[in-house]
Amino acid sequence: MRRMTNVYIRDYIAGCFIGITVITAVLMMVFITYSSNAAIKYDRKSQIRSVSKYDNLYISENDGKIEVSDDFSYEENGIVKVVLDKEGNLLSGEYINDELETLKLDPKTRAEKTVREVKCDNNKVYYVYDRYVYGTDLGGGSQTIAVIRSMAEKKQISSVYRTLKYASYICGVGIILLSILLSSVFARHIVEPIKQICDTAEKIGINQDLSKRISYDGRFKEIQILADANNRMLDSLEEMFEQQKQFTSDVTHELRTPVAVILAQCEYTKKHIHDQEEFDEAIDLIERQVRKTNSIIMRLLQLSRLDQERIPIEFEYVDLRDIVEEVCENEKLKEPKNVELRLHMEKAEANIDVGLMMIAISNIVNNAIKYSEENTAVDITLFSTGDTVELVVQDYGCGMNENDVKHIFDRFYRADKARNSEGFGLGLSLATKIVELHSGRILATSKEKEGSIFRIILPGSMGLPG
Repeated sequence: MRRMTNVYIRDYIAGCFIGITVITAVLMMVFITYSSNAAIKYDRKSQIRSVSKYDNLYISENDGKIEVSDDFSYEENGIVKVVLDKEGNLLSGEYINDELETLKLDPKTRAEKTVREVKCDNNKVYYVYDRYVYGTDLGGGSQTIAVIRSMAEKKQISSVYRTLKYASYICGVGIILLSILLSSVFARHIVEPIKQICDTAEKIGINQDLSKRISYDGRFKEIQILADANNRMLDSLEEMFEQQKQFTSDVTHELRTPVAVILAQCEYTKKHIHDQEEFDEAIDLIERQVRKTNSIIMRLLQLSRLDQERIPIEFEYVDLRDIVEEVCENEKLKEPKNVELRLHMEKAEANIDVGLMMIAISNIVNNAIKYSEENTAVDITLFSTGDTVELVVQDYGCGMNENDVKHIFDRFYRADKARNSEGFGLGLSLATKIVELHSGRILATSKEKEGSIFRIILPGSMGLPG
């Protein structure tokens, strides 16, 4: 496929505008030329016919002899007239070209009253019109007594339409020149804000400054939409890059701690530990740190696979009560805290991937247990409204402030690191991603020293995914 040559928008708009104007002007000139020539020809013939309209009043027949009055005008407005007898022989006047003397009377032109165009040997074209003069015969009828022949060189007869024709040509050229000027101004007016957008985008790319935004206060709606769309894209890119920087920093921090502990413990073991008991304790510590590191890596891997949609999702239409009960049983076995899980559940069917949804619910419940005090309770409520299924997990622990609630689902964010030293800040992010893949959402509300409420809302019997 042949690659098209890139052009500037300004040149393209101006070229299109000029091209359309030129084509229109040419077509207009062709039409004007054709119409003007027809009008000029008709006007000239009308003039040569009308000049002899009343000349029959100056011609009479007396005893068979044709008499021409002295008031007869042989030339008017460049039109020459001669008087012929009914046979076409010259009676009075002079021809403007001798070749016209041989021009015979034509019965056809007499009947149609047409003006003839005659080309002579000198390549000059003449208009010739024969007007017949009638008299009264002995029987009281009319008969031809003479012919008034009007003659004029074609180019010598002026016409107002010829002036109009040339005026139209001048106007056409003026229109083309004006269109070139207007198209240049118009194209510059349109392209200037686009150029400004391009310059800003180029500066952002060169300086890598995503904080800059494109401003436009013109009247063109499409350009305003383009500027707004670019600004929204820049907002998204800036947020994404900030999250990426924060994510990289958090991963480095989270992995550096257990790795540092492992290295320090290994060096200490080699230098100072000589009996089996101390050696076993060192190995246990190293094992815990390795498990912690592996847990971070596994959750990051899960998030990465979910982000890239590399995990196959197998939807099943199941009752969430069974899943919530199983998750709660597992959490009681894993979590040493004496926290009561109070279940308030009704039948709630949804179309879900059981394995992924267990991970999401487990993270929410585990988070509630970790933030609860000893000998307290966590209320877990499950119900269905038909259109949606809602799981509510409420704890009565330390709670969070408003800023923590805004960022609680960000990766590696921990509302209270001192209280939750074993957490990585990935569980809620993973749960959110899983719920979103099920066309659902997670909402969080909290008050400090009063606890937190997490709501998982999924499509119910209507509008199920998969």
